[in-house]
Amino acid sequence: MPKDRGALLSREDEFATIEKWAGEPVLVVVRGSAGAGKTALLREVRRSWNDRGVKTLHISFSEAGPEWDQFGVQAVVTAFRARFDELGDSQLALALAAVCRLSTPDVCLSRQTGAALFTELTRLFAGLARNSPSAVLFDDTHAVPDSAFAVAAARQAGGTVVATCRAGATLLSALADQVIELAPLSESQTEELVRAAAKGPLDEAVAPAVRAALGPLRGNPGAVRSVFDALRQDGRLTAVHGVLCLSDPAAPIALPPGHPLVRLVAEAAEPGPRLVAVVASAGRFLVDDLLTLAEAAGWDPAASGRAVDAFVAEGVLACEAGGGLVLPCPALAAAVLDLVGAQQVRALHRVLAEHLLSGRAAPVPDPVLLAEQVALAGPELPPAAAVVPLLCGEAARVLPADPVAAARWYRAALAHCRPHDPGRVPELTSSLLHLLVRIGRYDWLAEVVAEAVAEAAPAALRHELAAAAAMAALHTGIPVPPAVHQALATDPACRAPLEFAARWFGGREALRLNEFTEAFRAFRRHAPAGPRPARDDIEIAGGRHDLVALFGFLLGAEYGAPEHGPVARYRRIITGYHRGEWAAVLSAIRALECGGGPDTPVHHLSRLFAAEILSCEGEFARASRWLAEVQADCPFPAMWGWAETGLLWRGGQTRAAIEAGWRSYALAARAAERGIVVGLHWLLVRLAMLESEAGDADKLRELGGLARQWHARYGGRRLRMAELMVGALAEGDLADALAAVEALRAHDNQSELMRACLIASRVAEEPRPWLHEAYEIARHLGGDRLRLDIKAKMRERGVAPPRRRNASAELSTVELRIIALIQQGLTNRQIAGALRVSEKTVEGHLTRLFARTGCRSRLDLATASIEGRLPLTTA
Repeated sequence: MPKDRGALLSREDEFATIEKWAGEPVLVVVRGSAGAGKTALLREVRRSWNDRGVKTLHISFSEAGPEWDQFGVQAVVTAFRARFDELGDSQLALALAAVCRLSTPDVCLSRQTGAALFTELTRLFAGLARNSPSAVLFDDTHAVPDSAFAVAAARQAGGTVVATCRAGATLLSALADQVIELAPLSESQTEELVRAAAKGPLDEAVAPAVRAALGPLRGNPGAVRSVFDALRQDGRLTAVHGVLCLSDPAAPIALPPGHPLVRLVAEAAEPGPRLVAVVASAGRFLVDDLLTLAEAAGWDPAASGRAVDAFVAEGVLACEAGGGLVLPCPALAAAVLDLVGAQQVRALHRVLAEHLLSGRAAPVPDPVLLAEQVALAGPELPPAAAVVPLLCGEAARVLPADPVAAARWYRAALAHCRPHDPGRVPELTSSLLHLLVRIGRYDWLAEVVAEAVAEAAPAALRHELAAAAAMAALHTGIPVPPAVHQALATDPACRAPLEFAARWFGGREALRLNEFTEAFRAFRRHAPAGPRPARDDIEIAGGRHDLVALFGFLLGAEYGAPEHGPVARYRRIITGYHRGEWAAVLSAIRALECGGGPDTPVHHLSRLFAAEILSCEGEFARASRWLAEVQADCPFPAMWGWAETGLLWRGGQTRAAIEAGWRSYALAARAAERGIVVGLHWLLVRLAMLESEAGDADKLRELGGLARQWHARYGGRRLRMAELMVGALAEGDLADALAAVEALRAHDNQSELMRACLIASRVAEEPRPWLHEAYEIARHLGGDRLRLDIKAKMRERGVAPPRRRNASAELSTVELRIIALIQQGLTNRQIAGALRVSEKTVEGHLTRLFARTGCRSRLDLATASIEGRLPLTTA
């Protein structure tokens, strides 16, 4: 794996510790795992000491020398020769010649002559330090059998010696004056490393995804950097409006082929790689089953056991308390499966399944093991009617505790009974369709539907198949395959769900609740458990186009919310927006954009949310680009007008915003006549706030009447909020404003609550509490532009900004200095240099400052300081 200076990030404390020893006659040993950043740290030490006039000699033991060279003398000679023109003189030449003369197999393998070699090596290193401070930097000392020989000679010569080795090395540590352990990176340090590698704006979901894939390696800078570089090289990273994102967040992330653990598996003797692949594909494989696998595959049981022991010792495998073998690093599991190949892995499971089915295995095979091996073998195992009762029985037994395993085994049973027991297929298929929906595996659902259609499913099953095909398409973002659509659409009973899915992927029509209910109501087998949802909640979910909520209302406990896919991402967008989690919302929007496939209604809506959030943050150019992705004639004219007027308004174009708002209202009113009121409440409120700011009482009264009219026609909580908020502005009615505030507090809608507080501040005699609350919400949302706008309103009303406690008198001199340097635009590293402390120390101060002040970013901290307020939270 290539060494990279990027791994030096967040090793500043260790660097500072080594720095203080420059020119001193000491031995410093740096220990760490492979990829922990030892080489990068040594490289930075060398650069720094050279700049300070300390002669440094870098000796790397990573290149393999002759087998007889137990001491690594050849690496020492190579390093001296490479820099002889800069460092050498006649005495050094004589010492180097003596070392070369003694560096032979006979000398290195003899205890007596080895002493002479040690003496000459010491003289050679002493020559380096003769006239000026010097340092010898030994890298990868673990790569030679007795590297302590050369290190001890350099230490005895009197210069500064720094040696790196793998974690656990004891001999060098015993000789050392100081041992430095390179601990795993923290979560924030890992994120810093990934962001530095990105060299530009990075989506906030990338670093956590890399950490999750690496498992126990997540704190290893070399592993983090190599995985990120592999993602870039493999085209797994995509720029969305200038921000680098994962192209497919659900796809496995693998260690690159050059990683030491992957190489270890690849270069292991057989059956090592295939054994690890079996464990990786099974997720968990009992140690007791190892002998059965070896017997089935014809492997030497002793060799298999030794391979497992070696892999456990190296960290490739881990043995759980219950006797299960696992791969603790998901990225290594993905890499091994790529290395061995899916077909060969399935073939191994087939061999084991056939062995267990043959009856030759002793003792009697565990039915769970047999069921799992049959399922993992997939189409590699020829259909066998005998396995169907076993698979169905085991699936039914584990269903309450492990429905995902049950689904796998029911799928396998279905594949094996099709050619042998067609009468059983419809019932098993129907049960499996509903189980897959219940566990949220819509990718499997699409496969099962396609297989059933290919087998000419009976008429009684066709409607369930059509509904399942449409649900799978909506949740995965992949339209119903033409073959499936053509086979099912001939049946009139199947058309509703198929047509609903087709309209959804057409992207030009808003969702209608009656069509949704008609399409999927018949898929429900039982009445939903628990209390029925309120009609208003259903209509709000429909207006938001939140399919996850709608399916939950319709199917109750029979529905499993998906973890991935477009509707899952949109669910995070809509809930995150209302809760005020705007950074996470933008990340989910970018993930939705990366998903590919045709645009759907939620793509239009999510882009409008992006434009709104970015304009609130003062990112007007980026907001304009997102708005331009959605045309004004999209299915949601009110939402488009809401986003456009907000962008113009915050950009200082109030009159243009008002004109645009009324144009959009004309389009939105025509859509509302057709029953499409998505975003109408937001547009009415925003237009009323604009007209209130402009002082047009007539237009405000007109908007108040319109809000009452639409609420009277359609009802619902959203239009009721619009009626209250617009009415409060039009009539100066504080009671209406307070009613809106309390209702919005009850529904945890931070964005609208902020607007309601601003409206209350306009009609209340004492605006201070409402402006303060709106300001705190804006601070929580992270909208820098919002806070500036609210501060301007405070000045207009003579209200001072909120002050919890001024922190300046309670912060240390160092903390105040850090804040001042942030105001000057310095990075953490530049601040560390100015204060002569490590960057890690600066990060620690910032973490404490964020916790004490409630600020969420460096910009937030600097802004609060400039404004003369640094609020401290009460401990």
